[in-house]
Amino acid sequence: MVLATIKEIARIAEVSSSTVSRVLRKDVTFNIQEETRRKIIEVAKSLNYRTKGSRRSAGIELGEDRRIGLVIWCSEQSEFSDPFYMSIRQGIEKECMKYRISIHRVFRWMEDACPALDFTGLDGVIVVGKVETELLPQSPHSEVPVVYIDHHGSGSSDSVQFDITGAARHAMAHLLMLGHRRIGYIGGASYIRQQDGIQYIEDERQSLYTSMMRERDWFREDCMFVGRWGADEGYRLMKQAIRQGELPDAFFVASDPMAIGALRALDESGIKVPDQVAIVSIDDIDLSQYVTPTLTTVKVYTEEMGVTAVKLLVDRFLGRNFPLQVMVPTSLIVRHSCGSV
Repeated sequence: MVLATIKEIARIAEVSSSTVSRVLRKDVTFNIQEETRRKIIEVAKSLNYRTKGSRRSAGIELGEDRRIGLVIWCSEQSEFSDPFYMSIRQGIEKECMKYRISIHRVFRWMEDACPALDFTGLDGVIVVGKVETELLPQSPHSEVPVVYIDHHGSGSSDSVQFDITGAARHAMAHLLMLGHRRIGYIGGASYIRQQDGIQYIEDERQSLYTSMMRERDWFREDCMFVGRWGADEGYRLMKQAIRQGELPDAFFVASDPMAIGALRALDESGIKVPDQVAIVSIDDIDLSQYVTPTLTTVKVYTEEMGVTAVKLLVDRFLGRNFPLQVMVPTSLIVRHSCGSV
């Protein structure tokens, strides 16, 4: 028996696919004339509409398998060694399995080399990382829906980002609440991939740190340590801060891997955390609750970012024709490294 699809119901009922979807999943927030609602339900019943368990999520039936591409702004080694992007990837893959969507093609940047992007045969594309829209094919594949993760993309595309400024504010506000005035910063340099290569930009976490410290007239250039990303670099930058002397009594660290490296450097130097130096970071990767001391951090729902990106694509497949920008909130997880537990 061939099952009806939402598109078929929409065609017969003379409404959009998204309207059919919202009626059939009984969206109580959706205002629609009762006559139209009844018509959609009657058409669905007459076509023996059913959702398949393997394709079912919130009552949405895609009706056919879909193939998507991933554009990832870093090498495979960099992605798999970075818990932030690895978790996003896991969210994408998990949600694709629910909808029977196949990841048909993966495009990666190797150092500064731009991959040959060809979206032929793809139903949608998810771009992971800060890649400018101008780098993506414009024609003849401009109708392929694109969702950006961790970047805003173009005005016509969907995007999923976490509230990075809010996360930094959570971290800084917690250290300030604990009475710290001499707060240091350890972070990495951010960049965007553009047509003419990589453009380095000041990371939002660094900007927020600088702003909040300047507001209080507490900012000191020699308390800020910026390099690359990763645990090794967190270790190196903290060693640099220790050698410099006059170590701050607290550090806001831009990511958990960098914070874990920084903890190692402090431990090797016999500096007690949190007794002598408090640490707060951002991410809440799994390892953060197992290091000594356990890491106070701001949780970023990275897997949910990947899940949400797939859901936005599915919504496009069902007929939505306007862009959505989703901002995923964050939450402070208080553990032992800040001294307030």
